[in-house]
Amino acid sequence: MNQEKIGKFIYDLRKKYNLTQKELADKLSVTAQAVSKWENGRGVPDIEILKKLSEEFNVSITELIEGEEKNNGKKIAIFVAIALIVLSIGSTIYGLYVSQDQDSFDFSTLTCDNDSFNIEGVIAYNNTKKSIYISDIEYCGENEPTFIAVECILYEKNGNTETRLAKYGSLKKENDVSYELSYYLKKVRFNINNYTCTCDREVCTNVYIRINGKTENDQTITYDIPLKVIPTCQEE
Repeated sequence: MNQEKIGKFIYDLRKKYNLTQKELADKLSVTAQAVSKWENGRGVPDIEILKKLSEEFNVSITELIEGEEKNNGKKIAIFVAIALIVLSIGSTIYGLYVSQDQDSFDFSTLTCDNDSFNIEGVIAYNNTKKSIYISDIEYCGENEPTFIAVECILYEKNGNTETRLAKYGSLKKENDVSYELSYYLKKVRFNINNYTCTCDREVCTNVYIRINGKTENDQTITYDIPLKVIPTCQEE
């Protein structure tokens, strides 16, 4: 995570909206010194403040931690996912926010190396806690398949052991109408609070998404999509 790049991005957004550091601080209920600290690359806001910044400046949290704006038209979906994860960890984050400990969480972007899928998400972590939210999964391959039902499961894999972290959807047949895979994926959101991984690193790369789709002739097609953390986790 490039704190200087994030700080420059916050600075540029503040200037774009013609706000002083004090005016932005008042909107966020923090001090002007905290805003100055971020903009000078000496810290980053915690996830609750990032949510407020994303709403104030109409950018996603992913864009904030990457330090650049992306015109990809997916911001509303990202905001919904962020709001849900913030609500789920509200009490812990609120304590951090009141104390203005803005360096408590680090963030890494989640994506994947798969030509048929594009995934966007974020991991927030510190010494005691990790939270995962995945805001967007889209199919971008050729000859898009159609299914009567789809389920998406978020797994952690450790050797031969798979641990299910979250599930969205079901393979239970509700009707005889088939829809393209994108129809189901646009509804998928994963929000996990206090995620505990089985490796001894700060952020793990052994998490993947499994997509199961049921066809009209009752066959199941499975896609396993390993997630990639940017920056890649490293030992301290």
